[in-house]
Amino acid sequence: MVLFRLVERSLSIVSTIILARLLVPADFGLVAMAMSVVALIELASAFSLDVPLIQRSSPTRDHYDTAWTFKLLMGAGCGLAIALLAHPAATFYSEPRLVSVMLALSVGWVLQGFENIGVVNFRRNMDFRRELMFLLGKKLVAFIITVSLSLLLRSYWALVAGILTSRLAGIALSYAMEPYRPRLCFRAWTDLFSVSSWLFINNLLHYGTQRLSHFFIGRLHGSQALGLYTVGAELAYLPQTELVAPINRAVFPGYSRMVENPAEIGRGFIDINAVIAIIVFPACVGLAVVADLLVAVLLGPKWADAVPLIRVLVIAGGLSALTSNAYSAYLALNRARVTTWILAVEVVVLIAAMVLFSRAYGFIGIAYAELTAVVTAVACSYGLLFRALKISVARYVSNIWRPIAAAALMGLAVAALSEGAIGGRNPLPVILALFACVSAGVVIYAIALLGLWLLSGKPQGAEATLLRRVLPRFGWSTAHGQES
Repeated sequence: MVLFRLVERSLSIVSTIILARLLVPADFGLVAMAMSVVALIELASAFSLDVPLIQRSSPTRDHYDTAWTFKLLMGAGCGLAIALLAHPAATFYSEPRLVSVMLALSVGWVLQGFENIGVVNFRRNMDFRRELMFLLGKKLVAFIITVSLSLLLRSYWALVAGILTSRLAGIALSYAMEPYRPRLCFRAWTDLFSVSSWLFINNLLHYGTQRLSHFFIGRLHGSQALGLYTVGAELAYLPQTELVAPINRAVFPGYSRMVENPAEIGRGFIDINAVIAIIVFPACVGLAVVADLLVAVLLGPKWADAVPLIRVLVIAGGLSALTSNAYSAYLALNRARVTTWILAVEVVVLIAAMVLFSRAYGFIGIAYAELTAVVTAVACSYGLLFRALKISVARYVSNIWRPIAAAALMGLAVAALSEGAIGGRNPLPVILALFACVSAGVVIYAIALLGLWLLSGKPQGAEATLLRRVLPRFGWSTAHGQES
C-alpha cells in the first residue's frame, strides 16, 4: 500500500511543481477558499458509512445498498448546498471569482454520490492492491487533465477541472473494478447510523482541526497568504499523508479482526508505531532541515515565505502521524466517542492558540497554533489509549527511542552539510546541494539506526522485522543478516 501510495503521491508532487511554476499563489488560494466552504458543506454527509461495513463480521446486501442510497442522497444535497452558498462565500471572502468556481465544484459532489459502494470490499477483504489501483487510477486521470489544462489556460480553472475529473474517474473505475451493483434501499439505516453518528461528530471536529486555519488566514490575510499556507502545509504533511495514511488504511481492518483481544491490539499498536517512527521521524527532520532548498528547487523563489511554515508544520505532522494510528485502534474497539473528546479538545486549543499567536506572529502564528493543538491531542490520546490497551510506557518508548535519536543525529549532520554547501566559499548550485543533503541524510540515518540497534543488543522490534524483509531481497538470508 505504501509503495502504491508513493506512486500516487509522486503524481501529485509533480503536478504541484508544474502548477506552482505556471500559476501564482493567489490561484491556489482561490481554490483553497472554495474547498474550505465545500468541505464544510460536505460534513453534512460525513457519516463514514464504509466503517460499519468493515466492522461488521457479515454485512448483508441491505447494508451495502442502504449505504449507497444515503451517499447518493447526501451527494445531491451537498451539491445543492454548495451552489446556494456560492454568493455568500464570495461576499465573505470579498472574492467574486468564487461564485463560478463553487458552482462548478457543486457538480462534482453530485457526481460523487454515484460511486459504487462495492469498492469498500477492497478494504474489508484486505485486498489493498485493488484498493490502491483504484485510487491511483483516479489520480492519474486527474493529473493528466490538470497539467494539460494548466499549460493551455494558465488559470485556476485547471485545478477545478482536475477535481471534477477525479470524481468522474472514480465512478467509472468503481463499476469497472467491482462487480457489485447497488440499488436503492433504506432497510438497514438504523444499523448503519448507530455507529456512524459518532463518526459524523468526529469528522465535524476533524474538519475543524484541518480547515479552521484556512478560514482564519483567508479572511484576515487574503488569498496570497492562504496559497502559501496551503502549499506549505501540503509539503509539511507529506510524511504523514503519504507514508502513514496508507499504513493506517490497512491497520484498521486488521485491528477490527482483533477486537476480542485488546492486548493483541496493544502489541500490534506498539509494533506498528515503531515502524511508523522509523519512517516518519527521519522524513520530518530531513524535510525541516532542507526546507529552504526544497522550496527553491521545486516551487521557485516566489514561494520562499512558505519555508518557515513548513519547518513548524512538519513537527505537527510527525506527531499527528503517531496519533492517527491510535484513532484506528479506537475505531476498532468501537470507542469512537473517545476520539470525539480528543478532537474536541484539539479544536478548542487550536482556536485559542490561533487568536493568541496570530496577534504576535501574523499568519505564521497559525502554524504555531496547529503545533500546540497537535501536542495537546497527542498527550490526551496516548494517556487514554495506554490505559485501554494496558500498554507500558517503558515498552512503548523502548521501541521508538532509536529512530528518534538516529533522526536527530541525521538532522544535525545534514544541517551542517547544508550550511557548508550553500554558505561556504564555493557554494553548490541549489539542486546539487539538495541532492547531496538528501543522499547524505539517508546514509547517515541508516548507519545511525543500525548502530543504535546493534548497541542495544539487536532487540526484537521494527528494525529486526525490516531486516528480515529487506535482506532477502539483496540475496542475504535472515540468519546471515542477524549474525552480521
